[in-house]
Amino acid sequence: MVSFSRYLLTAGAATIVDVTLVQVCLNFGLQHGSIMLAVAIVFGAAAGLTVNFLLSRRFVFRPDGRSLREQFITFLAVSISTTAFRIVVAYGLVALLALPAFAFLLTLPVSSPAERLAHLGAVGLVTIYSFLAHRHFSFAGGFRNRFRTRTKMVS
Repeated sequence: MVSFSRYLLTAGAATIVDVTLVQVCLNFGLQHGSIMLAVAIVFGAAAGLTVNFLLSRRFVFRPDGRSLREQFITFLAVSISTTAFRIVVAYGLVALLALPAFAFLLTLPVSSPAERLAHLGAVGLVTIYSFLAHRHFSFAGGFRNRFRTRTKMVS
């Protein structure tokens, strides 16, 4: 439980970087349903993953004996899956927020309110997946080690 609370703090710092960049990008003429939401999420995720990797490696997870490069490659693969998951969730939330029940969002004094809320919701919903994936793959010897261990247990 200690590592999850530490992860929330370090991922929180990364999330601040990520969310800030995405919210700034959303100021640049986002059209509802545009591919720009995905582009903004990828841009923010790239900055956030760098911060998250450095802080998680230093303060959250124990060393697993692999080099910085090897750990980063695994971290990058997990982060790509996290980003893809977040994009899917964000677009699902945009579709949900487009329903007539949420028409009041158009009165908010910000541009692209549905996309902004969808992005924030997606970040929150994907956090637990991100922690578990990094814990069990990025900082646990990588994919090969994880699957090798599972194969030995099955044999």
